[in-house]
Amino acid sequence: MPYPLRLLGPVCLLVAGVLVCLPVAAAIPAGFDAQFSVDRSGMPLGTTRFTLSRGDKSGCWVYRGQANPNMLVRMFLGNVTDESQFCMVNGTVRPQRFKHHIDGKPKKSYTLVFDWSTMQATYDSEAGKHRVYKLVDGAQDPLSLQIAARRWVAASAQPAKLGEKTFQMIDDDGVSPYRLGVSNGGTIDTRGGRYDTLKVARVGKHSHALAFWLAKSADWIPVQVRQLKDGNAAFTMKLDALKR
Repeated sequence: MPYPLRLLGPVCLLVAGVLVCLPVAAAIPAGFDAQFSVDRSGMPLGTTRFTLSRGDKSGCWVYRGQANPNMLVRMFLGNVTDESQFCMVNGTVRPQRFKHHIDGKPKKSYTLVFDWSTMQATYDSEAGKHRVYKLVDGAQDPLSLQIAARRWVAASAQPAKLGEKTFQMIDDDGVSPYRLGVSNGGTIDTRGGRYDTLKVARVGKHSHALAFWLAKSADWIPVQVRQLKDGNAAFTMKLDALKR
């Protein structure tokens, strides 16, 4: 894999006696393989693996998450798989197909197929439910949203000062605004290394919300993820190993 340009830091030029620094274009997406341990209040729940790899077409990618619960958790919840197929179009993340599958849960398992020529997304559940949603420019699926958020952070000369941004996310309920805010995430110690991070989290009161700790020195890949449900931590994922 080519050395990410973003890690070279900003380009600095001396203009009229003044040093001006310009951000280098972000090298995201770039492939990776990350493995996490998952727990809730210190109780191990299993492992999760996220991979980002090139797709069949130029400029297209496949982002995949595979949750593997331990034996105790598997009694109540089967394996969970999410997969987003997306392409980079004019510098924008554009999802093409998203699939969410939970073993033994056909009503909660579904596929979204995006048709940007008609600005429609087709939803089909494994239980046979069919819907058509109207797309909006920039709409992201639950996984491609992470890539779009990382690019937002990486493209800034001062990521810690970005503040907030509203993305449009589409899932089984259709399109809805998803506002993210950036703050200092501190230093995170993981089995996969020690990382200085920025925290990117959903803003406002929501029944479900995610927070990501993005590693400054590792292409802004998440090294810790926390899901909140009704204000309480539902689970925490922490990096075990990372390959880039």
